Amino acid sequence: MEERGPWLAALDDDQWELYPPQRRATAALEWHPTYGDRIQQLVFTAAGLDAEGIVELLDSCLLSDEELGAGESGWKALPDAFEDLLDP
Repeated sequence: MEERGPWLAALDDDQWELYPPQRRATAALEWHPTYGDRIQQLVFTAAGLDAEGIVELLDSCLLSDEELGAGESGWKALPDAFEDLLDP
């Protein structure tokens, strides 16, 4: 895993100059009107990786259209999917 520093969208405009031009250009090219450069990327590498299985598993984690439409208050009311997986 690797961190790339803070999201530029979280910085004041004058702080952008503290980051390399390539990083600023990439952020500008992929800029979302609401979220700016706030994204997460997952990369899996392994011999014999079941790519379709991973995509299917990750897709099953996405909110449904109904859940997405409920907004943040609706998301907070969803059951904790990790409750049974994590030790208290």
